[in-house]
Amino acid sequence: MPDEKDRDYDKTSELQSKSADDDDNSIDEGDDEHSGHDHHHSAQGANPARRQMKVWIAIGVGVVIAVLLVMKGGTGSQSNGPPLAAVGSTVTGDLTLVNADRNELDCMAANGLKDYQCGFIDEKQARQLQENNKLRPYMTVDRQLYLIPGLFLEPSIAQRYNSEPANKPRGELKRFTAKCTIKVVGELAGVKLRWAPDGAWEPAKKFSVATVSGCKIEG
Repeated sequence: MPDEKDRDYDKTSELQSKSADDDDNSIDEGDDEHSGHDHHHSAQGANPARRQMKVWIAIGVGVVIAVLLVMKGGTGSQSNGPPLAAVGSTVTGDLTLVNADRNELDCMAANGLKDYQCGFIDEKQARQLQENNKLRPYMTVDRQLYLIPGLFLEPSIAQRYNSEPANKPRGELKRFTAKCTIKVVGELAGVKLRWAPDGAWEPAKKFSVATVSGCKIEG
């Protein structure tokens, strides 16, 4: 039978063992808490970096789209129209006209193409030209624009012009189509257009210079 001293020794050993176990549990809990704390900070540090990356990707995509739009808008020499026709080519085109176009449409350019020139050198200087050498802008129904000299001197167009009173307001004039053989004789750069005597000049661009023949009136 154990004496009292042996029983005291067993109790002391049991208490020491329990205390050691408690200390080990406290260390494990502290390590878990510290690990969780570090993971939380790591996640917080990653989120701003991820957001910043997304922002840069969005900016990059926006820049690419903007460049593509600019390139697409700047490929032609005519706004909202097809590319220039090849010099020397001959096509059949439907020119859309009203009688007022004979005197109201104008172009401005410092240079000309052979004897063909615009009616204005600049905004303050007009040229004195024969009608058969004076370039004016005319457009086809499919929005191809040509600088054409003396268009209203073409016999069928002149006849159509004389069928309406000369002083008739533009808003009362009937629009008609002239189906013509159009020959592209060259190109002229730095040309500004004006669509009415009191209208603003458009920005300078390059346009095809063409002559016409064999016109037939429709409408």
